[in-house]
Amino acid sequence: MDIIQTVEQALRQSGADVTSIGKSVCGNDILCAHRGDYGGKQVIITAAIHARECYTALVALRQLADFRPTRGGAYFVPLVNPDGAAFFESGNTFGHSFLSANAHMRKRWKANADGVDLNCNFDANFGSGAQQSKLAPAAHGFVGEYPLCAPESKALATFTSTVMPAATVSYHCMGGELYWQFFQDDARLARDEALAAAIARRIGVNKVDGELDSAGGYKDFCVQRLRIPAVTIELIKRGAHPFGPSDYADDIEANADLPQFILDYIYGG
Repeated sequence: MDIIQTVEQALRQSGADVTSIGKSVCGNDILCAHRGDYGGKQVIITAAIHARECYTALVALRQLADFRPTRGGAYFVPLVNPDGAAFFESGNTFGHSFLSANAHMRKRWKANADGVDLNCNFDANFGSGAQQSKLAPAAHGFVGEYPLCAPESKALATFTSTVMPAATVSYHCMGGELYWQFFQDDARLARDEALAAAIARRIGVNKVDGELDSAGGYKDFCVQRLRIPAVTIELIKRGAHPFGPSDYADDIEANADLPQFILDYIYGG
């Protein structure tokens, strides 16, 4: 069973409310599951925005399976980049010419089917990131022609703006680190750092302070445009790409109850 099928089956069997927040370049649904009270505070969990990090989806699926909130709710978007994930995992190009022409690059692939790095395509200091050097579609690092030009990033930005959650979490790999900062003012800086520190302690990763070289990321968009706390969590503390499903086993366990932990924190214990 491939990663798209794994996600689809897990969501169908979860008993949660499942919908699609949009379509990918190749027409795959970007599926989302919700569990809990829609009227309370919400958390959004996203994973697999980068193709070669597609098995971060397994963390979100475990969280969904375990999540039984006493108050509030959580939305889970396990596979933001389904086209890229399938291409990385099995070489499936869905007949897309750009992917087909780059089959030799699939184990290094981070972008969507059009060669846009989705985590550089959000409207937050767009195009100014230190690692964004590609000027044309590529396996990684191309920001796109303009903010939210990719259907996947546009769908996620629209969805998040509609929900207006209390916090968001975005899973990546690797490094065992947590990023949270993006030019917050003093009041929001203290608020966001406190939540980031609590999450980092809970799951056993290093909270990175003063890192402002990123731009156009989902976390950056949430912090700058929506003014809510958001964290990017880099799973797997050491190793080298490509990683397989078993490499995430420890992180799946460490993060299993994180949505409930965040809601409890936001509600004040």
